[in-house]
Amino acid sequence: MGSGLSRETPTNGRKLKTFRSNSVSEAQLEKETIVKPNQRVINGREYHSTESSAYMLPKDDREIDRLHDEHFITKELLGFNIMVEALKVLDFQSGDLDVLDVCCGPATWLCETSLEYPGCQFSGIDMCSLWPQVIRPVNLTFTQENVLQGLPYPDKSFDFVQMRFVVLAFRAHEWPFVISEIRRVLKDGGCFQCIELDMRITTSDTIARNYTEAFESFCASFGLDASAGAKLDLMLTEDGGMKVLQSEYREVPLGWGGPVGDAYMQNFQGTLEGLAPWLKQSLSISDSQNYDVLMSKTMNALVASKAFMGLYAFLVQKPMDD
Repeated sequence: MGSGLSRETPTNGRKLKTFRSNSVSEAQLEKETIVKPNQRVINGREYHSTESSAYMLPKDDREIDRLHDEHFITKELLGFNIMVEALKVLDFQSGDLDVLDVCCGPATWLCETSLEYPGCQFSGIDMCSLWPQVIRPVNLTFTQENVLQGLPYPDKSFDFVQMRFVVLAFRAHEWPFVISEIRRVLKDGGCFQCIELDMRITTSDTIARNYTEAFESFCASFGLDASAGAKLDLMLTEDGGMKVLQSEYREVPLGWGGPVGDAYMQNFQGTLEGLAPWLKQSLSISDSQNYDVLMSKTMNALVASKAFMGLYAFLVQKPMDD
């Protein structure tokens, strides 16, 4: 999280507090927020201004870079862009498939896969237009819409749909609607690939545990479920009515175990940096230096305890005769 996270200044054993209601945080944030059409600028970072969305991460160049990095780290961890069973069920090589990426962000995955399968038609949807505006593959189009208002496509439009890393985008009660919309736009026999983190951190360190418990409380105060990734199988099968074709699980090391662990820790720090306006207010920390010191001690504890998060990937199929 910038140079502040690399400091090793003592924090005198300060414990992370339980997060307060987000209504208090929002009121305090107004003091340091510049509101412009369709965006808010908080402490120099640009955020969306869609009231109906709980998503708190920025929509600026720094965040685009973080999302690009997250794509390549994820690809290194999982070893694929498209799960192998999907390539068996659907003929990407021959083309003529319609593919949708929900909450596509800067479209790193879309740009790679649309070039790899030029005969297929790829579409991305997101409430923020972070994707390439000028140069992009000819078989790639984008739609700027809020997914929570429904997917603006007819029933049975796509052979393959992907969605990933939206644990901080959808409130717990919004997941069923989003999954039902994805199921609706899938063709019979089509596949849905969903990749998500369980953001509850596994660690033996007391300081690190204090953080992860506080972060879960913070998420809950906004209606978010930090453990959504671990519940994907039930949401997709029991609630979504689809069949699992393939599932994968990886432990994501936070700052240890080699280059992937180091890279993911840096990416995780970028996430916390983007959330900082809300985290600082919820922790009742007004001084940025005190916040940096607290986060630095927490990050050091995560590394020392070999902490990790769980990464889940599921490929499910819509019934053929739906």
